[in-house]
Amino acid sequence: MKLFNTLDMDAVRTSWKQKDNYDLSYYGGKEPAFTPAVQGQVTGMNPNSGIEHYSGLHNVLGVWEFTGWMDECNAISKTGYIGDWSWLNKYRITGPDVIKCMEQGTINGYKKFPVGKGRHIVSVLPNGKMMGDGIAFREAEDQILLTGGAMIAPGLMIRPEGCDVTVEDLTGEIFNFHVQGPISTAVIEKVTGESVGDLAFISFRDVMIAGKKVRLYRGGMSGEVGYELFGDSADGSVIWNAVVEAGKEFGLRQLGQRSLMLNHLQAFFPTIWVDFIPAIVSGAEALHRSPVDYGWDRLVDKTRDFPGKAAIIAEAADPKTKCVTLEWNSEDCIQIFASLFDQENEAFEQMPLPVNTSDFSAACPQFIPAFSKDHQMIGLVSNRGYSCQYKKVISLANIDIRYAQEGTEVYVLYGSEGHRQTMIRATVTRTPYKADRRK
Repeated sequence: MKLFNTLDMDAVRTSWKQKDNYDLSYYGGKEPAFTPAVQGQVTGMNPNSGIEHYSGLHNVLGVWEFTGWMDECNAISKTGYIGDWSWLNKYRITGPDVIKCMEQGTINGYKKFPVGKGRHIVSVLPNGKMMGDGIAFREAEDQILLTGGAMIAPGLMIRPEGCDVTVEDLTGEIFNFHVQGPISTAVIEKVTGESVGDLAFISFRDVMIAGKKVRLYRGGMSGEVGYELFGDSADGSVIWNAVVEAGKEFGLRQLGQRSLMLNHLQAFFPTIWVDFIPAIVSGAEALHRSPVDYGWDRLVDKTRDFPGKAAIIAEAADPKTKCVTLEWNSEDCIQIFASLFDQENEAFEQMPLPVNTSDFSAACPQFIPAFSKDHQMIGLVSNRGYSCQYKKVISLANIDIRYAQEGTEVYVLYGSEGHRQTMIRATVTRTPYKADRRK
């Protein structure tokens, strides 16, 4: 079955490249920030000799697995991990018009945004569909640091026209490590030598690790208590190794790229290029999403006008779709893996475990259709994978709101056109799938 008659992913990628230089834009021509794999390359390691251990994410090599994906995935909720998100774009906006600049590019309000706090920001086009999202850190009254995907670049989410500001691309100059999980506070306190339990959620302050200044942010995408570390990329390897050493007695794991996206899936953090395609990309309108789909319309600053505000408010008053979590039927999923041993029939395409991170890396997401019990197409399934913690295959899905009530049974068409296909039963379940313990 064809998903869309008009959706051509090659055309989508071409459109994207016309908007931005996909291969080079992430680092602005600068050296990438530290990753464990980059360190290996610097010391002379040939990544081609151990290609099974490394994976490309955008234009950065990162470690595919450290101790095995099951061990690393279990650490998310049972102990904790350190993971590398240094590949994210980072821009610093400085000047008296910094808030004006932010208001021109995002839907958020900034009247209550004190120094030392972070904020989830979202940008939309006039039709209310999302360009992208990111995190803003209020470093000073006249200074904000932004992190996120390519969409936060100047001319996109950052719109400095008519503003007295300067914009610095610091992507290759700042590392970004996540230390997440139940043991994260203990690890951070050991490696810093100070108490951090009083650091409020979405707040940050500077600490010292291994004699280096590091910005410590209370937040993250694991759904667990956690922290993010920011600092000079030249110090990246020192900081990484110091945290790993401090975490040994607590069972801290290093998180490879194979397991990275499970965080987003379990804790319900819809992700650009995985769950939606930026609305500036033509030819993929069916894959564009509104903040309303994810409940992000709560971020809208209703005290001011901006392009897209009216569309968001109208949609919120009468939503047609909603993003939910689906729990896939285990018996049906077992048949996918059992087909590998079927001597009589073609094997089904296999489910990458735990998640299909390769699609994210290639900006080539695989959306698959969801159907009602009466065989009507009701939406699209995006990020999906296997949770070791719950021993279930789960996914996100943007579906007709009439079918979005918890407990509703739907079907997912599994298998691409030209290959063996089957319907897998799935049930609308709790969102987020795992309890939110961040605060």
